[in-house]
Amino acid sequence: MKRVFLLAMVGYMVFAMTFCSLQRKFLYFPQPASTQFGEENISFQLEDRVLQGWVVNPGQSRALLYYGGNAESIEMNIPFFRTVVPDYSVYLIPYRGYGNNPGQPTEQELYQDAMGVFRAVRENHSFIALMGRSLGSGVATFVAAERPAQVDRLLLVTPFDSVEHVAKSIYWMLPVSLLIKDRFASIERVSAIQAATFIFIAGQDRVIPHESAEQLVAAFGPQLKDVVVVQGADHNNIAQFPAYVEGVRRALDVPLNER
Repeated sequence: MKRVFLLAMVGYMVFAMTFCSLQRKFLYFPQPASTQFGEENISFQLEDRVLQGWVVNPGQSRALLYYGGNAESIEMNIPFFRTVVPDYSVYLIPYRGYGNNPGQPTEQELYQDAMGVFRAVRENHSFIALMGRSLGSGVATFVAAERPAQVDRLLLVTPFDSVEHVAKSIYWMLPVSLLIKDRFASIERVSAIQAATFIFIAGQDRVIPHESAEQLVAAFGPQLKDVVVVQGADHNNIAQFPAYVEGVRRALDVPLNER
C-alpha cells in the first residue's frame, strides 16, 4: 500500500511539474498568417519589435481594435468587419508569436504590445472601441482599465473572469493558483473600466464555464449596457449567429458624442 501511495505521489508531482513548465503551451496556440486576404497592410514600431497586421476600412474617424482568441487567425475576420462595421477602421494586429510577428506570447508582453498599438491608433482617431474574444477579452479589459478616459466602447466576446478560474475547472486536481503564470484576471479590473460595455456569451460554450462568464458580468456596474446570450452558439462559432451580428452592430452604432 505504501508503494502504491508513493507511486501515486510521484505521478502527481510529475503531472504538476509538467503543467507548470508547459502551461503556456496549453494557453497560447499561435497560428501562422493566412494568405487568403493578402499580406499585412499596416505595421507598428513598438519599443522592441515591429508588429504587422491588417487595417480594415481605413480612413474612418472611429477605430475598433480587435484582440483575438488563443488559436484565432484574426485576419479571417476581415470580411465580417468590412460588412458589419464599415464606418470603423478596424485594426487586426496579431499578438507577438502569432501570424508573421516574432516573439513568444506571455500575459505581460501581450499587454505591453496592446498598449503600444493603442497609443499609436489613438493619435489618428477620435473614438476608440475595443473588442476582445476569449483570450482577447483579457487584453481588452486591461487596455480599457489602463486608459479609462480614452476608451469609448468595450465589447467582450465569450469572456471569462480569469484564466485562473477557467484552469481550475479543468485542472481541479492541481494547486492552480500556486502554479499559474498568466492569469488574465479581467474581474479584478472591472472597477477601473469606464467605457460602455457589451458582453456576448455563447449559450452552449464548451470552453469557458458559464459561471466564469456570469461572475464577470456580475462584477460590472452601470457601465455594462447589455449582455447578449447567443442561444445555440458554441465558443468558436458565435460569429455565425444573427443575434451576435446584430448585437455587435447595436453596440457600435452610436453617436460620436456619446460614451
